[in-house]
Amino acid sequence: MADPGPGPSTGLRERTRSSPLGNLVVLAVVTALILGAAWWLNQGSASGAGSAVDVPAAAGPAPEPGGPAPGFAAMTADGAAVSLEALGGKPVWLSFVATWCASCRSEASDVEDAARAADGQVEVISIYLGEDANTVGSYAERLEATHLQVPDPDKAIASRYRIMSVPTHVFIDAQGRIHSTHTGVMTRAAMDETLRDVLSASGG
Repeated sequence: MADPGPGPSTGLRERTRSSPLGNLVVLAVVTALILGAAWWLNQGSASGAGSAVDVPAAAGPAPEPGGPAPGFAAMTADGAAVSLEALGGKPVWLSFVATWCASCRSEASDVEDAARAADGQVEVISIYLGEDANTVGSYAERLEATHLQVPDPDKAIASRYRIMSVPTHVFIDAQGRIHSTHTGVMTRAAMDETLRDVLSASGG
């Protein structure tokens, strides 16, 4: 029986391989697939869901809205002492972030603008998970940040607040109770609205 020879699909593949235009088409398809996969993988960050972090487990119950905010004492990136106890009587906004976090960078200017707009009525503190003072200081300088910048190199503060991803925002009223939390990127409008609510709950 005679060999029927290569079928139509085999011949097409051979012509595609030997054709410069065919090679370009194949390259374009492969590139599109790679870019599509990268887009899909980055949707968590782009949608504001944030980035997961590995934080040591802490003893005791997890903090919840309405309950007391866990206390902490730390040093800012420029060497000043800061503690939640010392800020008693004023609402506090803790923004847990990292310099490598794309979602954190995307909202950094809004956090700074909201902090300035609060005009000292709320103490705004950005807490950097697993990063040292030099890294945080350099980053904050590029941002021209005026609110408190606190390195959390051993993630001790993040552990107390059971932080699972960055950015995560914790709002504390003037009585030292957790008013609310938000995981992921916040819009500027949401920041301003939450700060108004916290001030109202604090009697401001």
